[in-house]
Amino acid sequence: VYKRQHPNNDGPFGHLNSFQRRHVNLLTLQCQGLQGIFETSHKKVVKELYKILCVLNHRNKSRIMFEESKHFSSGVFEVQDSSWKFKEEVAETAISLFKRDGYNNVTVNDICKACGISRSVFYSSFNGKRSILEYMVEKPQHNDDKSFMKFAHADNDFERIWQLFDRFITIAYDFGPELTSTLFIMQFESPEGIRTAIHALDDLFATLANNCAKAGIIDTEEPPDLLSRIATDLVCHELYVWCSQKGNFSLRARARQYAEVAYHVKPEYRMPAEQRDAL
Repeated sequence: VYKRQHPNNDGPFGHLNSFQRRHVNLLTLQCQGLQGIFETSHKKVVKELYKILCVLNHRNKSRIMFEESKHFSSGVFEVQDSSWKFKEEVAETAISLFKRDGYNNVTVNDICKACGISRSVFYSSFNGKRSILEYMVEKPQHNDDKSFMKFAHADNDFERIWQLFDRFITIAYDFGPELTSTLFIMQFESPEGIRTAIHALDDLFATLANNCAKAGIIDTEEPPDLLSRIATDLVCHELYVWCSQKGNFSLRARARQYAEVAYHVKPEYRMPAEQRDAL
């Protein structure tokens, strides 16, 4: 965004060497892709980008320059961070109550009491109990600092596909089989649910699968978008089975195996059985 608005001014990029500039160009393209796929705001994309710049420079010079810029003030980011932290605290408290007492037995009043907030404050962030689960299940579609760095440093694009699947699997493990089952019930009652949330990443899955085909990681002539939908439905099915069987098998290990088969990943790029079984 900065380069487009200031074509003749390097601004905060001026002090980077050629190696770092190449990484910035790649990261800029990656951020643009994230913006289109995840409907991320320009400011959030820039926020993620300048934090990567800090890592590239091993100092806070980039952060300082961005925060001193008239276009991207630190105040905007602080407000966004504060709002995000509040929603996270309320959601985490609610999830703990859902897991302890059962989703249907917990009321909004219970959540407000546990958080020490009023109902009006609660409804300023959430529409009700259901919207808390919707918020949690949509989180894997977005990148925090840790997941963005992990995604950027993955060995190859199939590992990036796996990381995206694993974000939803992590939610299932955090929720447990009973609360995760509620996500499937939500799916039956309305378009929102765990399956819809995973399929929201279909375009990204297809792009990464196409990259895998070009790199020789997968061996198939099937269209990447078809492979992605099949793999997603397989993972969703195993997630449902895991819930129905009260989590009596390793969902992560089985999902990894099924994803490798669905995408026709070549043997040399598959996870060894011993490592997969330990997931």
